[in-house]
Amino acid sequence: MELYNYNDTEELNYNIEKQENNLPGKSHLQKYILTFNSPYRTGVAENDSVHCELFLNQGCNPFTAAEAKPEYINNARPKTAIDTLLIAIHGFSSKKNKMGNYYYFINKAIEKNVSCAFMNLPFHLYRSPEKEKSGERLIYYDDVQTLEFFHQSVVDIKKFIDIISNILQIKNIALCGLSLGSMVSLITMAYDKRIKKGIFLIGGGNWHEIHWGSALKFILRGNCADEGQMTEEKCRNFYSNFPDFLNKFKQINIEKIPFDIRECPELKKVTTRMCFLCDPMAFAHKLNPKNVLMINSKLDFYFSKKSTTSLWKELGKPEIYWLNNFHTSKILRNKKVINKTLDFVLNG
Repeated sequence: MELYNYNDTEELNYNIEKQENNLPGKSHLQKYILTFNSPYRTGVAENDSVHCELFLNQGCNPFTAAEAKPEYINNARPKTAIDTLLIAIHGFSSKKNKMGNYYYFINKAIEKNVSCAFMNLPFHLYRSPEKEKSGERLIYYDDVQTLEFFHQSVVDIKKFIDIISNILQIKNIALCGLSLGSMVSLITMAYDKRIKKGIFLIGGGNWHEIHWGSALKFILRGNCADEGQMTEEKCRNFYSNFPDFLNKFKQINIEKIPFDIRECPELKKVTTRMCFLCDPMAFAHKLNPKNVLMINSKLDFYFSKKSTTSLWKELGKPEIYWLNNFHTSKILRNKKVINKTLDFVLNG
């Protein structure tokens, strides 16, 4: 198995159900719930079923509820064409009853004739195991489990794009990730060239800085595998090897990295911790800065300015817009954020 890849030659199995649309004033809008099995299995049934809400604009109706079956879509109906699909990826520990800001943003995108998909990250929202809070278990993850989370997140998005491309003819696909979602989005964009634009909201890079240079040092409880209690000093020592790792990583074909990097001794030698392999900094060089928009906050208590600017430089200094807001999904209601994001998606 290769890191951030999956066997896409297997038959696509998925389920689509038409739902009552929950966006105000959008009676013409078609909403569907799309579910499919994750290409990476964790053994947790709720988590291994990927959940996605799909909002298609302008009365776009590629199938009726009765026709929403893979065999019908594959064999019996021409693909419906849409210009732009924006895939929204939420942040850490998002709650089902606190999605209003995301739906507000999607509503504004729909007004600009941008169809949207809203995907649930592993162990979040509808993928949370019974009696677990959304995202709760990530608090206790070690570096290996963190890498597994990112791997599953990326291959889930890639499979979703495979599925939706099988249903619709899409001219442009964009990813818009917030916080943790921005990190996932950047790595996914490095691996899937069908994604033309990336909008990274209040995110950053460098796990040492993210963990110890922010409020996360009071939240995250996980330790590095087999290292016992983690301290800031230990983490700093581990991350002192990151520049060497970064230099080596830029020289290799990232499409062919084995999931077990012991099978790649040359890379293993410089990979002190598995979190190196899910640090957005490592993948930034694969993106064209013209296809990236960063929106960040000077008052961010999770991603420091150092974390953000380090990633910005690795990305080749794309357009960046600074806010004076706190780190919350309320930025999705910010008029300037909405306008900048949608203008970038539609015009670049």
